[in-house]
Amino acid sequence: RPLPRAHAPFRGGDNILCLCETLNAKSMRPTLTNKRAHALKIFNNKRVMAEEPWYGIEQEYTMFDAAGVAPVGWPDNGFPAPQGPYYCSVGANVAFGRHVADAHYKACLCAGLNISGINAEVMPGQWKNQVGPCV
Repeated sequence: RPLPRAHAPFRGGDNILCLCETLNAKSMRPTLTNKRAHALKIFNNKRVMAEEPWYGIEQEYTMFDAAGVAPVGWPDNGFPAPQGPYYCSVGANVAFGRHVADAHYKACLCAGLNISGINAEVMPGQWKNQVGPCV
């Protein structure tokens, strides 16, 4: 089900970006992993709204190689080194996919989405957006 919409700044015309909520196709109720639906009930509670809370969410994602077989930055055979160097990484030897993560971040900002930051996560090719704070 479509939820927030934003102007698609790079497509021009009347194009929009539409974020969606995950629903069970048969019942049309939120899926068990749809935490946004439960959060919305809390945020829309009059007592909660009266407090004017600030909140933020995180969106994590993993980029895969062109073949769709392994995350970006993984060796051709086997597994990467232990996770330590990748978390909040800096440098081309450990920040795999940074150019894509940066472009995604800038596109979100241009679309008017409230993205406050990004960082590499614990696995090569894994990134996170911080959304908010929102009121």
